[in-house]
Amino acid sequence: MTLDPEVLDALQRLVSDGKETSVSSVINETMRSRVERMRHAEEARRYIEEHLLDGESLTDDEMIAARQALAASKVRTAGRRARGGATAA
Repeated sequence: MTLDPEVLDALQRLVSDGKETSVSSVINETMRSRVERMRHAEEARRYIEEHLLDGESLTDDEMIAARQALAASKVRTAGRRARGGATAA
């Protein structure tokens, strides 16, 4: 596995500052979270197709639009968190 030098430096600082136990644990937790988000996204897509679209699949354009909306929501949430505001999306 290869990490960008600045990412590795930041991870190593977290460990040396006592904020994390190891670089491996941070990467493992991050990947576990990503896999979980992907699983939830697939469950949401299936639910939408089965219950809201009467079994029809979402089109590629609809999936792109949904991903863009989610990305914009994440940016807004990150901005609120950085300013000390609400944590809900």
